[in-house]
Amino acid sequence: MRFSLALILILFSSSIAVAESLSNFKQCGPQGQPRESLGLPALEDSTSNRVHMFRDNQHLHADHVQYSDKTNKAVATGNVVIYDDEYTMQAPISAEYHTDDETALANDVTYWYAASHGSGTADQARKVSEEIIELDNGTYSTCTFTARSWELRGKNVSINRKTGVVTGRNVTTRFKGVPIFYSPYMSFSLTGERKTGFVAPTWSRSSSSGFSLQTPWYWNIAPNRDALVTPRYYTKRGTELGLETRYLNPNSAGQVNLRAIDDSEYNDGRYYFSLSHKQRFSQAWSTELIFNKVSDDTYFEDLGDTLGASSLQRLERRGDLNYSAQHFGGNWNGHLRFQDFQIVDKNHNSIDDPYTIRPQLQINNRFALPANLEFTSRSEWSSFDHDSKVDGERSHFEMEMSRTWSSAAYSIKPAMRLMHTRYTLNNNLSDDTPERSLPSFSVDAKGLFERPLAGSYRQTLEPRLFYLNTPKRSQGDIPIFDSGENEFTFAQIFRTNRFSSVDRIADANQLTAALSSRLISEDSGRELMRASIGQIFYFRDLEVTEDKNSAAIDENTSNLAAELSVAPNKSMRAVASATYDTYEEQLDRSNVSLNYTSERNIKLNLAHRYRRLDYSQSDLSVILPISSEWRAVGRWNYDLKEDQDIDLLAGLEYDTCCWKIRVVGRRYTNDSEGDYNKSIEVQFTLKGLTSLGSPLSEQLQGSIRGYEDRNTYID
Repeated sequence: MRFSLALILILFSSSIAVAESLSNFKQCGPQGQPRESLGLPALEDSTSNRVHMFRDNQHLHADHVQYSDKTNKAVATGNVVIYDDEYTMQAPISAEYHTDDETALANDVTYWYAASHGSGTADQARKVSEEIIELDNGTYSTCTFTARSWELRGKNVSINRKTGVVTGRNVTTRFKGVPIFYSPYMSFSLTGERKTGFVAPTWSRSSSSGFSLQTPWYWNIAPNRDALVTPRYYTKRGTELGLETRYLNPNSAGQVNLRAIDDSEYNDGRYYFSLSHKQRFSQAWSTELIFNKVSDDTYFEDLGDTLGASSLQRLERRGDLNYSAQHFGGNWNGHLRFQDFQIVDKNHNSIDDPYTIRPQLQINNRFALPANLEFTSRSEWSSFDHDSKVDGERSHFEMEMSRTWSSAAYSIKPAMRLMHTRYTLNNNLSDDTPERSLPSFSVDAKGLFERPLAGSYRQTLEPRLFYLNTPKRSQGDIPIFDSGENEFTFAQIFRTNRFSSVDRIADANQLTAALSSRLISEDSGRELMRASIGQIFYFRDLEVTEDKNSAAIDENTSNLAAELSVAPNKSMRAVASATYDTYEEQLDRSNVSLNYTSERNIKLNLAHRYRRLDYSQSDLSVILPISSEWRAVGRWNYDLKEDQDIDLLAGLEYDTCCWKIRVVGRRYTNDSEGDYNKSIEVQFTLKGLTSLGSPLSEQLQGSIRGYEDRNTYID
């Protein structure tokens, strides 16, 4: 009896709750089961004048329990209470169970279901067969009974335990006692499984597209395939149709997205298509396919939902056939790649477009040899195509032999490399088959010293010397296919080539000297501070440059590179990195950020990004809990060089245990001319059921560091 009646209530409450993720909101009322409020005795107490029945973690309490062998019926009467680890159910008058056909009946049922933070009532609950359960006038909500802000009410509810589906007729959603939605028929999944049907509509407003409303329809095609069809109406542009479909097989997975609109503002049809697919043929062989296409260069500026989307300039198309296995005692990996890009920057110059790769074949291996020796090699053949520049084929091979000597206090790793590159070029003004061969030698030496400090702290001192010698080879006849000079950072000063690929291999006779120090709490093991500084000392001029017409670099030292990370406690963390031009005595680049969380859980983020002659940007964001229900959020991303806002956002949230509303105003640049897209967006959430309006949670998490979907106010 206890099990069947409880199952009726659990299934009903679960079927409603699965519509929304339940992990990101606080529970209404007391944590766990409200047993104390029902006057239940302690589990070990059986001295009261009520009947107490126990089976494992299942409990039944009633004034009387009567069982008849003749009718095969058990009847519990008088404030019947049933509960286990997940639920509590109360039937104040009676509950009965028929053992012959396993049918059950309970009247005036009240239940609490901990897994969904939900509760509700039913005039009558009936188990009419092994599979079917019926409820009359059932309700459900994640709010407390004393503050029932929202509630679902279904006149007739039928639960099919075999198919895992619950259906309801004449279902009304009420908020603050006012009906806000009615459906003559609703269907829910019992177990959280995906189910075909409409998803809650969302809406937003922007200055470029006007008011928009989308009403997604979800299609559960199969356990491993689904689709989301999304009609979306823009008041300034017309109707858009979106399709997103996913599939997941034992050895493959992928996703297809399509959006199409006959844009009245643009006076033409527009679309966006993307495809991603991964396939594994065996333990060693796999493939990956990425394809993106958009109808025009300004599609994302006009129809992109976020700052990141509106600033896209390249869409990648790539196909890879990958291999990874062990042979002859070594690790082998490689790929066959085809790649090109669609440029979606309306101001781009075609001569600056990246090369198309048709194809690239690369094979790498690594062997651990006796005497702590290590051998690695890389082989590559690539074919590059371009409409406006010299193109052709490139073959490259390099191998490296290294050995490491190490102890707890030091490590020394000398390495020797040999590299050879050959080109077959089209439309080159000089040599059509340039070649380049050169060796390279490096020694990487690291030290680790530490000492205890007062107050249970430990400080480390970690010097590092990195010597690199690569002779100069003439590379003026070699085009730039996919190479560029790496951004100068602290990590980059230990690279064996300051260029990103092999079209340029930098000459070098240089020594990098660096020093790092860390401060560690011995009690917690937490790193409180890390500081690093380093510089390259050049013993000859750097003659290999990206542009053959550029002058050699005749400086004796590189810029000074430094990094600093400070986290004195769990509330604050500051990170800074910078490169300093010692010749012109000014900063070349810097990135500084400060993240602070107060005892009341106020979050403050400050950042500044600077690159000389390029940009200077500040970024300020804040999360300000005002009370346990209210909090404000904001972000101000500002371009100091252009003296204009990049992204300006301000919002207010009201959050209770069972519902939430967000209102956010935003203005952000959506093109290279500095035009702004302005929007006011609202999201209304009935927790445990659904959300209506704009998907603000995802937007805020992407814009404000430390943003969580719940208000963590601490008084």
